[in-house]
Amino acid sequence: MKKTIVSLGLLGGALFAAGCADEPSQNPQPPPPEPNIERFQPEGCEFEIATRPEYIDFQRGSARVSAAPDIRRVRLGLGGNVEVGSPGRADPATSAAFGWQTDMETLATEVQWGTTPDPSTWPAENRRRGVTWVTPEGQLAPQGEDRMHEAYVCGLSPATTYYYRVGGGAAGKEVWSEVHSFTTTPTDPNTEVLLGVSGDARGQDNQAWRLIQRRMMKAGVTAQLFSGDMINLATDQGEWHLWLDLAAKDADGSLLTLGQILTLSTHGNHENHTTHFYSSVVLPQDITRFPKYSELFYSVDIGPVHVVVVDDFWVTSPNGNPEYAALLKTWLEKDLEAANTNRANVPWIVGVHHHAEFSASSHGDDADVLLGRQFFVPIWDKYEVDLMVLGHDHNYERTKPLTGPLAEGTLDPVVQMPGAKGTVYMVCAGAGADAYGNGTRVWTDKSFTYDGKSVFGFYSFLKASKTSLTIESHELRPDETDPVIDEYTLTK
Repeated sequence: MKKTIVSLGLLGGALFAAGCADEPSQNPQPPPPEPNIERFQPEGCEFEIATRPEYIDFQRGSARVSAAPDIRRVRLGLGGNVEVGSPGRADPATSAAFGWQTDMETLATEVQWGTTPDPSTWPAENRRRGVTWVTPEGQLAPQGEDRMHEAYVCGLSPATTYYYRVGGGAAGKEVWSEVHSFTTTPTDPNTEVLLGVSGDARGQDNQAWRLIQRRMMKAGVTAQLFSGDMINLATDQGEWHLWLDLAAKDADGSLLTLGQILTLSTHGNHENHTTHFYSSVVLPQDITRFPKYSELFYSVDIGPVHVVVVDDFWVTSPNGNPEYAALLKTWLEKDLEAANTNRANVPWIVGVHHHAEFSASSHGDDADVLLGRQFFVPIWDKYEVDLMVLGHDHNYERTKPLTGPLAEGTLDPVVQMPGAKGTVYMVCAGAGADAYGNGTRVWTDKSFTYDGKSVFGFYSFLKASKTSLTIESHELRPDETDPVIDEYTLTK
């Protein structure tokens, strides 16, 4: 099929200032069928997005709104390309993406924004239209097909709080979500940032995922890093909905992080590259350079921190896609080479993926984990990556600074003295998954487990300035006391 590129250059700005082009006449006729779009360029952005083969009825949003649109699960994301130096590269300081769900009949797919909480004060040109599609229902706990929507905004100002709502419709008959807010990330590396860390929400035990999102809201984190395994069974549609719902709103109905704090997620082994993973997150997808691997690897700068997020699934299980590891290695080395060159400006490099290279818990010596260790550690060593944020084993463990194998043929790391060059590996997993227990090895500095009763799991904060990166890790307790279990500071 011939690919069609549709630009939204005429769908915002002056057009919306004059009213929506899809406003019905006094005697409206049934609207013509929307064209099937395979590629789509958001207005004002230098990147494109694309459909996936399993999506149904992917099309540009229109003004069609049902009697009960049921706008829900509004989520904040990020679009953009992922190659170093490419136009439209993903940047949370100047752009944002938004996803949400509605009833099946609603095709209105717009975002409207401003810098005050009152939509009546927002400039008329601050309105963009996106795309909509249908995600097939899950094989487990099926809940019917999901009508999905995504819209993108570029050209925002760094370190600025914006308010927005999603929905749309014909002029004078729009239907909108609640007003959400988010703050773009800073570009000044002298600005201190606070990053939240968690992983392995699968199972959603004790609603730990919701409790952690409550902690992240209270702390006012700049962004979140999530190390994978959002759900337990990849085709369980009900659990995907629950994972989103627990982050969308608290028990009292107040808004939580889903639509207000950018979460940079990686794919875990439980996501299994299912359609529900791709339709539940909104992450950078470079469809020109890496059309088969959208939303699986990307990097961003957040103040003084370069964050690189990669899917390690086909590295640890290479038979699933034998070409992936070589492609990822090429992209990763180019990205880290540029980041290393930029250390004077952005001094810290933090990596995120799922299978921990070094763990003293259940999975530490698994064959797939050892494949990941063999692949990644030489790369982290070469570019002197400071910290790895990891999951897979459901506990908390932080290593001493480590470098790679002492001699060819061994997978044992070299333990470095505190303050020496080396990468710190941190497993911070327990955001709803069952506990695995902990252990210690020669590389372990701190190690903790949880019982699911008095302690529900773990989460961490990374406080970064231009001269220091501090890890502060907490137990997640039902009484909200959440004692600090680990503090560790890296310095430049």
